[in-house]
Amino acid sequence: MGLAAAALAGALAASSPPSPGGGAPPAPGGVRCILVAPVENDSEMPEAAPVVNEVLHAADGALRGRALPERDLRALFAGSPLELPDGVPPSIALDLAELLGADAVLFGSVTGYPGNLAVPLRVELQLGLSGSRSVARTASAAAIPRAGEDPVAALRRAAAEAAAQATAAVGGPPLPTCFDPARLERVRAAALAAGGAHVAPRRAVARASPRQADWSSRLASGARFLLEGVAFDGRSARILRSGGLDDLAGALRASPGVRLRLEGFVDASGSASDDAQLSLAMAHAAADRLVALGIPVDRITWAGRGGDAPLLPNFTARGRARNRRLEAVPLLETASRP
Repeated sequence: MGLAAAALAGALAASSPPSPGGGAPPAPGGVRCILVAPVENDSEMPEAAPVVNEVLHAADGALRGRALPERDLRALFAGSPLELPDGVPPSIALDLAELLGADAVLFGSVTGYPGNLAVPLRVELQLGLSGSRSVARTASAAAIPRAGEDPVAALRRAAAEAAAQATAAVGGPPLPTCFDPARLERVRAAALAAGGAHVAPRRAVARASPRQADWSSRLASGARFLLEGVAFDGRSARILRSGGLDDLAGALRASPGVRLRLEGFVDASGSASDDAQLSLAMAHAAADRLVALGIPVDRITWAGRGGDAPLLPNFTARGRARNRRLEAVPLLETASRP
């Protein structure tokens, strides 16, 4: 099962040992130990995130000898109630850096479309400082294939370029105490012992991301909102990125008096019947994800709106992708139910 952002944040707050470095460095030049978080995939290439993660794992230069790569980070939580999702949002990436004693964390996302020169695949990375929770450096590189280069090779090249930019001049040699094995063992043990009963809701809410806090407020007020951080595999109901659903699950836990209707929307295809079926399947898949994250099924309903209410024109790739979306409609207990 994936993880709710609020549950992970609460568990990190409860189990985090003191950081050996005495606080965050004031600038990239003070960074010695870097955590590499799983990138989020907002692109139309399903394999984009694993490709970029692999490049970051093998990165030389500033990352060599000083980084805890994504696969090692994922292994810490594998098989536990806090198993990492496909991609990690910034707030959780920074929480993880603090937990593991890193000076900084490299995180980011992949956006765009393979083979589309107007909206190409793009790797966007940020270097966030632990403790101060500020972004010290940002980098972006477009994966535009050169002659004879396929989209995956172009993406690998862009990932390497962005990583070099984001970690340029980050400091001297790594410390011998970077990612102490004993500390990693304690984190692993805490993850295996964690569960819903061990996460105090008040701690989780206190460390909620800005998006989760905003959605909690909207749930309480009954205001409809767009579910950011959720992406599907093209025109299908297969979820590629679910960070928004993790945050929504946390917001729902903080709003016990609210039920929710998930509404799916698609880019109109010319077949209203097919569009309605697809949008309903998208909403249903999202509801299943929330149930898997521990939200009672009787608190969730879902509906398909087909190609209704497009946000952007459908004649561009960006517009079609934007129109494939989920919206959340809070159903307060005092309101009439559909």
